[in-house]
Amino acid sequence: MRAKDIQRLMYLVGFLDLGAVMLILPLFVVHLRQLGMSPLVGGAVRSIYGVLQLLTSPLLGWYSDRWGRRPVLLLCLAVSVLGYFTLGASYSIFVMMVSRIITGIFKHSTTLCKSVLADVTEVKERPRVLGLFGTSLAVAVILGPALGGNLTEFEDGFSLVCKISSAIFALNFALCFVFLPSELPLHSGASQNPPDNDDITKEDTVTSQQEKPREAQESLRNVVQIMREMDWKLFGDIFLVDFFLTFGTFCYRSSFVLLIDQMFGANPRTIGYIISFQGIIGAVAGLLTGRISKYYNDPQFELYHCSVVQALVFFALTFAPNIASVILLLIPLSISGTIIHTSTSNILIQRSHPSKVGSVTGFGQSIQAMAGMTTPLLSSLAQEVSVYGPGMMASLSAVTGAVLAGFIAHKKKFKKDL
Repeated sequence: MRAKDIQRLMYLVGFLDLGAVMLILPLFVVHLRQLGMSPLVGGAVRSIYGVLQLLTSPLLGWYSDRWGRRPVLLLCLAVSVLGYFTLGASYSIFVMMVSRIITGIFKHSTTLCKSVLADVTEVKERPRVLGLFGTSLAVAVILGPALGGNLTEFEDGFSLVCKISSAIFALNFALCFVFLPSELPLHSGASQNPPDNDDITKEDTVTSQQEKPREAQESLRNVVQIMREMDWKLFGDIFLVDFFLTFGTFCYRSSFVLLIDQMFGANPRTIGYIISFQGIIGAVAGLLTGRISKYYNDPQFELYHCSVVQALVFFALTFAPNIASVILLLIPLSISGTIIHTSTSNILIQRSHPSKVGSVTGFGQSIQAMAGMTTPLLSSLAQEVSVYGPGMMASLSAVTGAVLAGFIAHKKKFKKDL
Protein backbone atom coordinates (compact mmCIF):
# COMPACT_ATOMS: atom_id res chain seq x y z
CA MET A 1 0.00 0.00 0.00
CA ARG A 2 1.39 3.38 -1.03
CA ALA A 3 2.10 6.16 1.46
CA LYS A 4 -0.65 8.36 -0.01
CA ASP A 5 -3.18 5.54 0.32
CA ILE A 6 -2.23 5.10 3.98
CA GLN A 7 -2.59 8.85 4.52
CA ARG A 8 -6.10 8.76 3.05
CA LEU A 9 -6.95 5.78 5.24
CA MET A 10 -5.81 7.67 8.35
CA TYR A 11 -7.89 10.70 7.33
CA LEU A 12 -10.95 8.46 7.13
CA VAL A 13 -10.19 6.62 10.38
CA GLY A 14 -9.58 9.90 12.20
CA PHE A 15 -12.82 11.36 10.85
CA LEU A 16 -14.87 8.35 11.94
CA ASP A 17 -13.08 8.14 15.29
CA LEU A 18 -13.75 11.72 16.36
CA GLY A 19 -17.20 11.68 14.76
CA ALA A 20 -18.17 8.78 17.00
CA VAL A 21 -17.01 10.73 20.06
CA MET A 22 -18.64 14.00 19.00
CA LEU A 23 -22.03 12.31 18.58
CA ILE A 24 -22.19 12.00 22.35
CA LEU A 25 -20.96 15.45 23.27
CA PRO A 26 -24.26 17.42 23.28
CA LEU A 27 -25.91 14.68 25.36
CA PHE A 28 -23.21 13.64 27.80
CA VAL A 29 -23.57 16.39 30.40
CA VAL A 30 -27.36 16.13 30.16
CA HIS A 31 -27.09 12.39 30.80
CA LEU A 32 -24.96 13.02 33.88
CA ARG A 33 -27.62 15.39 35.17
CA GLN A 34 -30.31 12.76 34.54
CA LEU A 35 -28.33 10.35 36.68
CA GLY A 36 -28.70 12.88 39.50
CA MET A 37 -25.13 14.16 39.50
CA SER A 38 -24.28 17.71 40.52
CA PRO A 39 -21.84 19.66 38.30
CA LEU A 40 -19.07 18.93 40.80
CA VAL A 41 -19.68 15.16 40.84
CA GLY A 42 -20.08 15.13 37.07
CA GLY A 43 -16.76 16.94 36.74
CA ALA A 44 -15.11 14.30 38.92
CA VAL A 45 -16.51 11.51 36.72
CA ARG A 46 -15.18 13.21 33.59
CA SER A 47 -11.79 13.68 35.24
CA ILE A 48 -11.34 9.91 35.48
CA TYR A 49 -10.92 9.77 31.72
CA GLY A 50 -8.08 12.30 31.84
CA VAL A 51 -6.26 10.48 34.65
CA LEU A 52 -6.20 7.22 32.71
CA GLN A 53 -5.22 8.94 29.46
CA LEU A 54 -2.30 10.54 31.28
CA LEU A 55 -1.01 7.17 32.50
CA THR A 56 -1.58 5.11 29.37
CA SER A 57 -0.90 7.42 26.41
CA PRO A 58 2.93 7.34 26.57
CA LEU A 59 2.84 3.62 27.31
CA LEU A 60 0.79 2.80 24.20
CA GLY A 61 3.00 5.12 22.15
CA TRP A 62 6.00 3.21 23.53
CA TYR A 63 4.44 -0.12 22.57
CA SER A 64 3.60 1.17 19.07
CA ASP A 65 7.26 2.12 18.53
CA ARG A 66 8.30 -1.46 19.29
CA TRP A 67 5.39 -3.71 18.32
CA GLY A 68 4.23 -1.66 15.35
CA ARG A 69 1.42 0.86 14.86
CA ARG A 70 -1.07 -1.62 13.42
CA PRO A 71 -1.50 -4.09 16.34
CA VAL A 72 -1.71 -1.33 18.96
CA LEU A 73 -4.18 0.69 16.87
CA LEU A 74 -6.35 -2.39 16.33
CA LEU A 75 -6.31 -3.11 20.06
CA CYS A 76 -7.39 0.45 20.90
CA LEU A 77 -10.23 0.38 18.36
CA ALA A 78 -11.49 -3.03 19.48
CA VAL A 79 -11.64 -2.05 23.15
CA SER A 80 -13.26 1.29 22.27
CA VAL A 81 -16.13 -0.67 20.72
CA LEU A 82 -16.75 -2.24 24.12
CA GLY A 83 -16.23 1.00 26.02
CA TYR A 84 -18.81 3.05 24.12
CA PHE A 85 -21.32 0.20 24.08
CA THR A 86 -20.98 0.06 27.88
CA LEU A 87 -21.45 3.82 28.08
CA GLY A 88 -24.82 3.45 26.34
CA ALA A 89 -25.91 1.06 29.06
CA SER A 90 -24.90 3.41 31.88
CA TYR A 91 -28.04 3.92 33.93
CA SER A 92 -26.02 4.00 37.14
CA ILE A 93 -22.90 5.77 38.31
CA PHE A 94 -21.07 2.43 38.58
CA VAL A 95 -21.62 1.47 34.93
CA MET A 96 -20.66 4.99 33.87
CA MET A 97 -17.39 4.65 35.80
CA VAL A 98 -16.64 1.30 34.14
CA SER A 99 -17.16 2.77 30.67
CA ARG A 100 -14.93 5.75 31.42
CA ILE A 101 -12.18 3.44 32.71
CA ILE A 102 -12.28 1.35 29.53
CA THR A 103 -12.18 4.33 27.18
CA GLY A 104 -9.65 6.21 29.30
CA ILE A 105 -7.14 3.37 29.02
CA PHE A 106 -7.53 2.53 25.33
CA LYS A 107 -8.95 5.56 23.48
CA HIS A 108 -5.67 6.62 21.84
CA SER A 109 -6.55 5.91 18.22
CA THR A 110 -6.27 9.55 17.09
CA THR A 111 -2.73 9.85 18.47
CA LEU A 112 -1.73 6.57 16.84
CA CYS A 113 -3.12 7.78 13.51
CA LYS A 114 -0.85 10.82 13.77
CA SER A 115 2.12 8.54 14.47
CA VAL A 116 1.29 6.51 11.36
CA LEU A 117 1.13 9.71 9.31
CA ALA A 118 4.51 10.80 10.69
CA ASP A 119 5.98 7.42 9.71
CA VAL A 120 4.83 7.48 6.08
CA THR A 121 5.24 11.21 5.33
CA GLU A 122 8.34 13.12 4.30
CA VAL A 123 9.41 15.81 6.77
CA LYS A 124 8.68 18.71 4.43
CA GLU A 125 5.17 17.38 3.76
CA ARG A 126 4.18 16.82 7.39
CA PRO A 127 2.62 20.26 8.03
CA ARG A 128 0.35 19.82 5.02
CA VAL A 129 -0.55 16.21 5.85
CA LEU A 130 -1.19 16.95 9.54
CA GLY A 131 -3.26 19.94 8.47
CA LEU A 132 -5.41 17.72 6.26
CA PHE A 133 -5.72 15.25 9.11
CA GLY A 134 -6.86 18.13 11.32
CA THR A 135 -9.39 19.02 8.64
CA SER A 136 -10.82 15.50 8.68
CA LEU A 137 -11.19 15.81 12.45
CA ALA A 138 -12.84 19.21 12.04
CA VAL A 139 -15.37 17.76 9.59
CA ALA A 140 -16.22 15.16 12.22
CA VAL A 141 -16.79 18.01 14.68
CA ILE A 142 -19.18 19.55 12.14
CA LEU A 143 -21.35 16.51 11.60
CA GLY A 144 -21.16 14.66 14.93
CA PRO A 145 -22.69 17.18 17.36
CA ALA A 146 -25.45 18.25 14.98
CA LEU A 147 -26.51 14.65 14.43
CA GLY A 148 -26.16 13.80 18.12
CA GLY A 149 -28.18 16.83 19.16
CA ASN A 150 -31.04 15.87 16.85
CA LEU A 151 -31.07 12.32 18.19
CA THR A 152 -32.16 13.68 21.57
CA GLU A 153 -35.70 13.71 20.19
CA PHE A 154 -35.74 9.90 20.05
CA GLU A 155 -36.68 7.91 23.10
CA ASP A 156 -33.59 6.82 25.05
CA GLY A 157 -31.50 8.95 22.69
CA PHE A 158 -28.28 8.72 24.68
CA SER A 159 -28.22 4.93 24.53
CA LEU A 160 -28.93 5.02 20.81
CA VAL A 161 -26.10 7.46 20.15
CA CYS A 162 -23.63 5.35 22.15
CA LYS A 163 -24.56 2.22 20.18
CA ILE A 164 -24.00 4.12 16.93
CA SER A 165 -20.61 5.29 18.22
CA SER A 166 -19.69 1.73 19.14
CA ALA A 167 -20.63 0.57 15.63
CA ILE A 168 -18.44 3.29 14.10
CA PHE A 169 -15.45 2.11 16.11
CA ALA A 170 -16.17 -1.42 14.88
CA LEU A 171 -16.11 -0.10 11.30
CA ASN A 172 -12.78 1.61 11.96
CA PHE A 173 -11.38 -1.65 13.31
CA ALA A 174 -12.44 -3.44 10.11
CA LEU A 175 -10.91 -0.75 7.88
CA CYS A 176 -7.54 -0.90 9.67
CA PHE A 177 -7.57 -4.69 9.86
CA VAL A 178 -8.15 -5.01 6.11
CA PHE A 179 -6.25 -2.08 4.63
CA LEU A 180 -3.48 -0.99 7.04
CA PRO A 181 -0.33 -3.01 6.28
CA SER A 182 1.89 -4.40 9.00
CA GLU A 183 4.94 -2.99 7.24
CA LEU A 184 4.59 0.74 6.56
CA PRO A 185 6.48 2.57 3.78
CA LEU A 186 8.58 4.61 6.19
CA HIS A 187 9.93 8.10 5.62
CA SER A 188 10.84 8.83 9.26
CA GLY A 189 13.22 5.91 9.75
CA ALA A 190 11.10 4.45 12.57
CA SER A 191 10.90 0.71 12.90
CA GLN A 192 7.49 -0.86 12.69
CA ASN A 193 8.56 -4.17 14.17
CA PRO A 194 10.17 -4.84 17.54
CA PRO A 195 13.92 -5.14 17.00
CA ASP A 196 15.79 -8.33 17.74
CA ASN A 197 17.64 -8.42 21.02
CA ASP A 198 20.99 -8.21 19.21
CA ASP A 199 19.96 -4.96 17.50
CA ILE A 200 18.87 -3.08 20.60
CA THR A 201 21.17 -0.35 21.89
CA LYS A 202 20.78 2.30 24.54
CA GLU A 203 20.65 4.97 21.83
CA ASP A 204 17.80 3.23 19.97
CA THR A 205 15.49 2.55 22.91
CA VAL A 206 13.68 4.58 25.52
CA THR A 207 14.28 1.99 28.18
CA SER A 208 17.08 -0.51 28.61
CA GLN A 209 16.75 -4.18 27.70
CA GLN A 210 16.60 -5.19 31.34
CA GLU A 211 13.59 -2.93 31.89
CA LYS A 212 11.58 -4.13 28.91
CA PRO A 213 8.08 -5.05 30.10
CA ARG A 214 7.42 -8.72 30.66
CA GLU A 215 4.23 -8.55 32.66
CA ALA A 216 1.22 -6.25 32.62
CA GLN A 217 1.94 -5.17 36.20
CA GLU A 218 5.11 -3.42 34.98
CA SER A 219 3.11 -0.90 32.92
CA LEU A 220 3.34 1.89 35.47
CA ARG A 221 7.08 1.33 35.78
CA ASN A 222 7.42 1.78 32.02
CA VAL A 223 5.50 5.07 32.14
CA VAL A 224 7.86 6.33 34.84
CA GLN A 225 10.85 5.15 32.80
CA ILE A 226 9.58 6.98 29.70
CA MET A 227 9.35 10.16 31.78
CA ARG A 228 12.90 9.65 33.08
CA GLU A 229 14.33 9.03 29.62
CA MET A 230 12.46 11.96 28.02
CA ASP A 231 14.81 14.76 26.96
CA TRP A 232 13.19 17.52 29.02
CA LYS A 233 15.68 20.13 27.82
CA LEU A 234 14.51 19.46 24.29
CA PHE A 235 10.79 19.01 24.88
CA GLY A 236 10.02 20.53 28.29
CA ASP A 237 9.23 24.04 27.04
CA ILE A 238 6.76 22.96 24.37
CA PHE A 239 5.12 20.47 26.76
CA LEU A 240 4.59 23.32 29.24
CA VAL A 241 3.06 25.62 26.59
CA ASP A 242 0.86 22.77 25.38
CA PHE A 243 -0.37 22.13 28.91
CA PHE A 244 -1.48 25.72 29.59
CA LEU A 245 -3.12 26.20 26.20
CA THR A 246 -4.88 22.84 26.41
CA PHE A 247 -5.93 23.53 30.00
CA GLY A 248 -7.53 26.80 28.92
CA THR A 249 -9.32 25.15 26.00
CA PHE A 250 -10.57 22.22 28.06
CA CYS A 251 -11.58 24.48 30.93
CA TYR A 252 -13.93 26.48 28.73
CA ARG A 253 -15.04 23.47 26.68
CA SER A 254 -15.81 21.24 29.67
CA SER A 255 -18.36 23.74 30.98
CA PHE A 256 -19.54 25.07 27.61
CA VAL A 257 -22.78 23.08 27.48
CA LEU A 258 -23.84 23.99 31.00
CA LEU A 259 -22.74 27.60 30.59
CA ILE A 260 -24.78 28.40 27.49
CA ASP A 261 -27.66 26.42 28.94
CA GLN A 262 -27.44 28.44 32.16
CA MET A 263 -26.74 31.83 30.58
CA PHE A 264 -28.86 31.66 27.42
CA GLY A 265 -31.20 28.67 27.87
CA ALA A 266 -29.86 26.71 24.88
CA ASN A 267 -31.19 23.16 24.35
CA PRO A 268 -29.08 20.14 23.23
CA ARG A 269 -30.06 20.59 19.57
CA THR A 270 -28.90 24.22 19.58
CA ILE A 271 -25.75 23.23 21.42
CA GLY A 272 -25.08 20.58 18.78
CA TYR A 273 -25.41 23.11 15.98
CA ILE A 274 -23.11 25.57 17.74
CA ILE A 275 -20.43 22.92 18.19
CA SER A 276 -20.86 21.93 14.55
CA PHE A 277 -20.37 25.55 13.55
CA GLN A 278 -17.04 25.49 15.37
CA GLY A 279 -16.16 22.43 13.35
CA ILE A 280 -16.90 24.23 10.07
CA ILE A 281 -14.52 27.03 10.99
CA GLY A 282 -11.92 24.50 12.17
CA ALA A 283 -12.19 22.60 8.87
CA VAL A 284 -11.55 25.76 6.86
CA ALA A 285 -8.60 26.58 9.12
CA GLY A 286 -7.25 23.05 8.64
CA LEU A 287 -7.28 23.48 4.86
CA LEU A 288 -5.23 26.65 5.26
CA THR A 289 -2.81 25.25 7.85
CA GLY A 290 -0.21 24.18 5.29
CA ARG A 291 -0.17 27.62 3.66
CA ILE A 292 -0.02 29.37 7.02
CA SER A 293 2.91 27.17 8.07
CA LYS A 294 4.76 27.99 4.86
CA TYR A 295 4.09 31.69 5.39
CA TYR A 296 5.52 31.59 8.91
CA ASN A 297 8.20 29.02 8.14
CA ASP A 298 8.56 28.84 11.92
CA PRO A 299 5.98 26.81 13.89
CA GLN A 300 7.06 28.42 17.17
CA PHE A 301 6.08 31.94 16.09
CA GLU A 302 2.95 30.47 14.55
CA LEU A 303 2.13 28.92 17.92
CA TYR A 304 2.87 32.17 19.75
CA HIS A 305 0.62 34.40 17.65
CA CYS A 306 -2.30 31.96 17.71
CA SER A 307 -2.02 31.52 21.49
CA VAL A 308 -2.34 35.30 21.93
CA VAL A 309 -5.52 35.27 19.83
CA GLN A 310 -6.89 32.38 21.87
CA ALA A 311 -6.28 34.17 25.19
CA LEU A 312 -8.08 37.31 24.01
CA VAL A 313 -11.05 35.35 22.70
CA PHE A 314 -11.50 33.41 25.96
CA PHE A 315 -11.74 36.69 27.85
CA ALA A 316 -14.30 38.09 25.38
CA LEU A 317 -16.37 34.89 25.50
CA THR A 318 -16.56 35.05 29.28
CA PHE A 319 -18.51 38.30 29.16
CA ALA A 320 -20.39 37.79 25.88
CA PRO A 321 -23.80 39.51 26.21
CA ASN A 322 -25.79 37.12 24.00
CA ILE A 323 -25.57 33.86 22.09
CA ALA A 324 -24.94 35.69 18.79
CA SER A 325 -21.77 37.17 20.28
CA VAL A 326 -20.69 33.71 21.42
CA ILE A 327 -21.12 32.31 17.90
CA LEU A 328 -19.17 35.20 16.40
CA LEU A 329 -16.28 34.80 18.86
CA LEU A 330 -16.11 31.07 18.19
CA ILE A 331 -14.71 31.88 14.72
CA PRO A 332 -11.27 33.14 15.86
CA LEU A 333 -11.27 30.57 18.68
CA SER A 334 -11.73 27.66 16.26
CA ILE A 335 -9.15 28.98 13.80
CA SER A 336 -6.49 29.58 16.44
CA GLY A 337 -7.19 26.23 18.12
CA THR A 338 -6.74 24.28 14.88
CA ILE A 339 -3.45 26.00 14.08
CA ILE A 340 -2.18 25.60 17.64
CA HIS A 341 -2.86 21.86 17.55
CA THR A 342 -1.04 21.41 14.23
CA SER A 343 1.94 23.64 15.06
CA THR A 344 2.45 21.93 18.44
CA SER A 345 2.44 18.50 16.79
CA ASN A 346 4.84 19.73 14.13
CA ILE A 347 7.27 21.11 16.72
CA LEU A 348 7.30 17.84 18.66
CA ILE A 349 7.83 15.73 15.53
CA GLN A 350 10.60 18.04 14.26
CA ARG A 351 12.47 17.74 17.55
CA SER A 352 12.01 13.95 17.82
CA HIS A 353 14.38 11.23 16.70
CA PRO A 354 12.50 9.18 14.07
CA SER A 355 12.57 6.01 16.21
CA LYS A 356 10.91 7.84 19.12
CA VAL A 357 8.10 9.73 17.37
CA GLY A 358 5.47 7.45 18.90
CA SER A 359 6.82 7.86 22.43
CA VAL A 360 7.12 11.63 22.16
CA THR A 361 3.72 12.22 20.56
CA GLY A 362 2.21 9.77 23.04
CA PHE A 363 3.72 11.71 25.92
CA GLY A 364 2.47 14.92 24.32
CA GLN A 365 -0.99 13.40 24.40
CA SER A 366 -0.44 12.70 28.09
CA ILE A 367 0.23 16.41 28.67
CA GLN A 368 -3.14 17.13 27.11
CA ALA A 369 -4.66 14.32 29.17
CA MET A 370 -3.24 15.92 32.30
CA ALA A 371 -5.16 19.07 31.43
CA GLY A 372 -8.22 16.98 30.64
CA MET A 373 -7.83 15.22 33.97
CA THR A 374 -7.96 18.40 36.00
CA THR A 375 -10.22 20.77 34.06
CA PRO A 376 -13.63 19.10 34.53
CA LEU A 377 -13.29 19.15 38.30
CA LEU A 378 -11.66 22.59 38.55
CA SER A 379 -14.04 24.10 36.02
CA SER A 380 -17.00 22.72 37.95
CA LEU A 381 -15.63 24.23 41.16
CA ALA A 382 -15.19 27.58 39.43
CA GLN A 383 -18.73 27.35 38.11
CA GLU A 384 -20.03 26.76 41.62
CA VAL A 385 -18.45 30.09 42.60
CA SER A 386 -19.52 32.12 39.57
CA VAL A 387 -20.93 31.60 36.10
CA TYR A 388 -17.90 33.55 34.86
CA GLY A 389 -15.44 31.33 36.75
CA PRO A 390 -14.61 28.81 33.98
CA GLY A 391 -14.08 31.56 31.41
CA MET A 392 -11.75 33.53 33.66
CA MET A 393 -9.79 30.40 34.50
CA ALA A 394 -9.47 29.58 30.78
CA SER A 395 -8.32 33.14 30.03
CA LEU A 396 -5.63 33.08 32.73
CA SER A 397 -4.29 29.71 31.57
CA ALA A 398 -4.21 30.78 27.91
CA VAL A 399 -2.40 34.03 28.80
CA THR A 400 0.24 31.99 30.64
CA GLY A 401 0.68 29.70 27.65
CA ALA A 402 0.93 32.69 25.28
CA VAL A 403 3.60 34.36 27.42
CA LEU A 404 5.66 31.15 27.50
CA ALA A 405 5.22 30.60 23.75
CA GLY A 406 6.37 34.16 23.09
CA PHE A 407 9.43 33.69 25.27
CA ILE A 408 10.39 30.48 23.45
CA ALA A 409 9.89 31.98 20.00
CA HIS A 410 11.89 35.14 20.73
CA LYS A 411 14.60 33.17 22.52
CA LYS A 412 15.09 31.05 19.39
CA LYS A 413 15.16 34.16 17.19
CA PHE A 414 17.71 35.79 19.49
CA LYS A 415 19.98 32.74 19.22
CA LYS A 416 19.72 32.82 15.42
CA ASP A 417 20.62 36.52 15.34
CA LEU A 418 23.74 35.77 17.37
